[in-house]
Amino acid sequence: MNKLQLLFSNEVMLEDERVMKLDYCLTEKISETEDKVSYFGIKVTKVLEDLRESDEVTGISTSREDVVSIIQKLCQFVVTPISMVEIVDELVTQGV
Repeated sequence: MNKLQLLFSNEVMLEDERVMKLDYCLTEKISETEDKVSYFGIKVTKVLEDLRESDEVTGISTSREDVVSIIQKLCQFVVTPISMVEIVDELVTQGV
């Protein structure tokens, strides 16, 4: 079973005065094994006018709190889907 929960949103005014909206979601996938462990991940979606772009990293950790902490950092620093995977990789590697 997969779940998606919107945690944070940002609206950013671009130089050309268009508004870019960013949504930061917590994903949860419950394993199909008997132990039913939850694996948490991140999905970031960017909406700019009629264009929608998103990227997702699944199975980052079994710790919901660790993944929520990473999502907070992504929102704070206005990370977009195009750079999200590399940044998440760096944060996980550093143990943040």
